[in-house]
Amino acid sequence: MSNRRFHLRVLLLLAVLVAWPGLVTLGQQPEKGGRLHSTKQAASYAFVSPNTRENLTLAEAIAALGSPEEKRLIDETRLVGCRLHLSPHVEKAVGNWVDGAEHSTVFRVTTNEAKVRYASSWLGKFARQKAVLYFRSSAFGRARMFVLLLPHRRHMLAAIAAELDADGVENRTLVPQRTGIVIYIVDLKDELKPKVLQAAHRLRARFSSLRSDGEFIGDDNDRDKARAVFDQEINKYESEHLGVRRACRSKVRRTKN
Repeated sequence: MSNRRFHLRVLLLLAVLVAWPGLVTLGQQPEKGGRLHSTKQAASYAFVSPNTRENLTLAEAIAALGSPEEKRLIDETRLVGCRLHLSPHVEKAVGNWVDGAEHSTVFRVTTNEAKVRYASSWLGKFARQKAVLYFRSSAFGRARMFVLLLPHRRHMLAAIAAELDADGVENRTLVPQRTGIVIYIVDLKDELKPKVLQAAHRLRARFSSLRSDGEFIGDDNDRDKARAVFDQEINKYESEHLGVRRACRSKVRRTKN
């Protein structure tokens, strides 16, 4: 994936699922380098794609939602959730930008930051990604998240993408559901609201927004370097939580059989 496409992907994947409301006061603990990580439970989300190909069209990304690689990633998400004593809700998603797309997944769960970083890193390594992104609800978040809900699937995804292009909303995540379509947009500079409101009006979508904090893990240029970053995150968590990798072995055996 090119640097440009990666950065577009980071923007479009920073989205919030409004079905999980509720903000919590975050406890903090210092990490190496001075970064503070939350020790409290909060609605947490991660986006991971199984895609390693370049230049997918929107139609190809939609078709790949039924691919074996998509299913394997979803199964692995549930497995790592089992190891962490979590039950993540996993959905298929399409990352989409002006000139490209990719099939993806989003999972959400209420947990602490250490667990969501571990799960995201594990899945990034499993899917051979350059980077994964996680985020957590926060009243003091630095990013503005917009969510558009289309309660009925009266629009094709291609038509939705074309409308968002026309309104100047260049990066988004599309999640087809049984009862409608969810569109997630992030605005890191807090300047897209007029454009998003216009798109919501033209699409006749319900509009909401909230704040959160997020971070991507990996390396945007090199898969081998990204794997090293994932390994560092994984090893750090496992050194502090002995036995986590041995959990759910019976589930692993059932999956392989």
